[in-house]
Formats: sequence, structure tokens, C-alpha cells
Amino acid sequence: MKPIAWCALTVLVGALLIPHESADAQSTTASAGTAPQAACAAAGDLHFVCGLINVEDFLPVDGGRWLVGGSFQAGSAGLYLINTAEHTARPVALSIARVRDAQYAGCPAPDLKRLSTHGLDVVPGRAGSATVYAVNHGGRESVEVFRLDAARDAAQWIGCVLMPAGANGNAVAALPGGSGFVVTKFMDTRDKQAFQHLMAGAVTGVVYRWTPGKGFSEVPGTRLAGDNGVVVSPDGKWVFVNAYGSDEIYRVALSGTAKPTSVKVAFHPDNLRWAPDGTLFDTGQFLEPGRASGPPRPDAWATVRLDPRTMAVTPLVKEPGRAEFADATSAVQIGDTLWFCTFRGTRVAYRDIGSSP
Repeated sequence: MKPIAWCALTVLVGALLIPHESADAQSTTASAGTAPQAACAAAGDLHFVCGLINVEDFLPVDGGRWLVGGSFQAGSAGLYLINTAEHTARPVALSIARVRDAQYAGCPAPDLKRLSTHGLDVVPGRAGSATVYAVNHGGRESVEVFRLDAARDAAQWIGCVLMPAGANGNAVAALPGGSGFVVTKFMDTRDKQAFQHLMAGAVTGVVYRWTPGKGFSEVPGTRLAGDNGVVVSPDGKWVFVNAYGSDEIYRVALSGTAKPTSVKVAFHPDNLRWAPDGTLFDTGQFLEPGRASGPPRPDAWATVRLDPRTMAVTPLVKEPGRAEFADATSAVQIGDTLWFCTFRGTRVAYRDIGSSP
């Protein structure tokens, strides 16, 4: 997932991550806002759903009827639901479940009004329900777990896992059969020059595996320059992870019994997402020199298709950095439509997949 938004990087690196309790009855809703139609007009080949806050990541729910997205800004919505047919969006009403998932016992409830949700994963349930895993930076570094009821625009918090000390989380992927999850450490919050170090190719991150009752362990072969987006193969044997600082995509055996393989791309790879045909979409940005220290500018971005067996990369989309939409972080396909999100701004984008080169 996208590195910490530039204006918030220093705050997060220096934050004190102190967990605190929240009452069972606590709940929050947030207004997505309503953008005037003219302000949400198409730009180039991109169309938009507007009135959102920093949807850095999203995933399909209920067969693609909705996309559930995060809100990468503390005190905003926490989670959004995007209607892919009507091209509308609304915030999810969040609450704390009275009965929580026992495998997360001992992890205190978050302050739902302080959530800053980053990378997501979704495990589908019945009748539009789903379990949503969300990397959170609001008030603490953690993976928060929600039970989503998309038909009711509601989600209940059912548990969490606090990240290891100093770990700035980025992306999360559930393991098959309810056997835990993997989560990327992008950099160390105690290093004030962490982003500069990873962009220079230094190792700043790793992929952690969290197992119920056992806690965290490192996935061998994943100490990289800014471990970013991550997915797990359907059989649970392989982890695919982006090295943001070195512009590489890695395939690593979860067991550590095979040598990692990698491929280079022409941009800083952010999120990985499964395509309907079993390939992977990888989306990232072309950052200009000095981008980390300068004011925000609209960067160009791209999405490629990765063959998970051969690690061959095929170009799919390349877009300029527009004032309306730039710095895309993730791509998913719903029917014949590609959807894109970004770590900053007030909209998500979509286009016909047939318009891709």
C-alpha cells in the first residue's frame, strides 16, 4: 500500500502507540459528503465516485456489488461502501460487538473515531456479509477486524492484533481456513529517516505471519526495502509482496522452503490484487525526484498484470497525474470495469477495461 501520506509521515513515525479501551456501546458514523456533479465530472478516460476521504485500498464484497474501502485519515469514516452499479458511496456505521472473536482475546477495542485505515483484506461470508481486516494507524499500529453487513451499511469490530513494537503496518492478507494472516511492516516508526532509507534501497520492512495462540513470526525471505502490498495464494503456499523502495515484486514460499523470486517494474509498486482470471494486478506510482520532501503533486501511475506462475509482467494501464486523480494505489476488476483508488483525495476512479492498452 501507499507509503504514509507525506504530510502525516513525521507524525506517524514519532507517534506513541498506546492502546486504550472503548465501551461496548461505542459507535460512529461519518458523512462522505456530496460532491457537486460538475466537480465530479470525468477526466480523460477516468470516471469518478466522489465525496470520499483518502480511500487507499478497497476490495469487492458480495460478488462485486460493493467495494469496501478504507479511509486513510484519522477521524474520518473508517470504512466506506461503494456501490459499483450506481456509482455512489456511503460511510459504514461502525460499532463495537458485545461478543468478540475469542482468538483476539486481550486486544482492547479501538477508539472508532480515531481510525485511520490503510491496507485491507476481505473474507467473504454469507448473504453479503464479510470479515474485513484493516491495518490501522489511528491511535495505535494494529490490524483491526470487523464483521461487515453490507446490506445494512454496518460493521461491528470483533477483535484486533497490535503490531510489533516499531512496526509501521501497511498491508494485510488473511490465510486460508482461518489460520491467521500476514501483514507487512513498511518501515520502523522509530526511524525518522525511514522513508528516505527505503527509497535508497535499504531494508526497512518484513512480512509478519500472525497465528492464533502463537503470535507473530517473520516470513523468511521478506526483509525488503519497504514491504508494501501483499497477497497470499489461494492454497496458502505463496506470498506475493511488493518492495516499494526497490521497485520489485517478490514471490516467497510461506514455509521458507523455496528460494524467493522477483521481478522489476518501472514504478514504485503499491498494492497487489487478484484478477478474475487468476493473475495479479499491481498498481503504483512514478514519484518525481524530491517527492518525499516537497509539497503534494499529482504523480503519474500505472497498473500491470503479473502472472503468478512465471512472474511475467504485462502493462495494463498508465495514467498521467491529474489534479482530479493521481497516485493510484490499488486496482480491482468488477465485470468489465477496472476500479482504482488513491491514498489521497476525495474520489475513486473507474474505467472500461477495454480502454486499457
